[in-house]
Amino acid sequence: MEKKGYSKIASFMQEHPEDVIVRRFAALNLQNILYLQAEVINLQRDIEKLEADNNSSGEEDRPDFAFDWYSLAHMHSTPGAGEQWEKWLQLRKALKEYNDAIIQYCQLSKLPAPDPHELQKLQSWLREPRLGGVYLIGRDHNVWSQGTDLMALASPPHANRFSRLIANRVLPLYHYLRHSTIMGKIRDTLIRSRTPTSPSSVDSGIATYDDDRLISASAFICTVIASLLPVLSIMVLYLVEEMGYRLILVGVFSVLFSSALWFMNDGELVEVFGATSAFAAVQVVFIGTSSS
Repeated sequence: MEKKGYSKIASFMQEHPEDVIVRRFAALNLQNILYLQAEVINLQRDIEKLEADNNSSGEEDRPDFAFDWYSLAHMHSTPGAGEQWEKWLQLRKALKEYNDAIIQYCQLSKLPAPDPHELQKLQSWLREPRLGGVYLIGRDHNVWSQGTDLMALASPPHANRFSRLIANRVLPLYHYLRHSTIMGKIRDTLIRSRTPTSPSSVDSGIATYDDDRLISASAFICTVIASLLPVLSIMVLYLVEEMGYRLILVGVFSVLFSSALWFMNDGELVEVFGATSAFAAVQVVFIGTSSS
């Protein structure tokens, strides 16, 4: 039986984990936290007033509530005890909800926003009759079409900019040129079917590529470039004899190296600075050695 509606969307997301995209409800979660915060503050003020009344009371046992939990929690026949402890039980429940809401919001905040390419793919699948063609009719019909306040539940398979460039820019170009003989052979190597026979109804019309092979290819290219840059800089510096030009080339190659490191590895600034400094130092040492 062909799946429809929510069932079809769920099946599509199951087969494409990178497209598991849902609403974050950031504003509603924050509003809930603010309401809980206000509730906790109100209960806190009530308890402080009750504690002050009991501490200053001249009646027997009531001042002991500040020093004996058992008396406070169990001597409800004493005026003031039951009300103060009841407020504490309400505060305990409100505090738990408040703390849970904050922890949940912090965890949700760590989930990344969806990759624009993956969001566009999901929107196209929902919109195109030849693909999914799923049109929800409830109030949630425009959840994904708005493209705001969304989060991806799965980590993106392509962790660095270079890998994303290959997946989102180079691969679509290759797919467009797939009819050529050479590109057809490459496609036969990279493309894979998620099912051993025919594609499923939710996956119909979508070409799926092996992310592991794409990541391996991008990693190999990055490794080659990282190996060639130091060698290339030394070769160029060897061929140039003028010291002024050599210093300019040191700056140029350092910029190229730091840019490549930032683009291909999504490195932290500290890592980029450290690696670039070491690269520049190697070039300076070579200049000093070859000059002498």
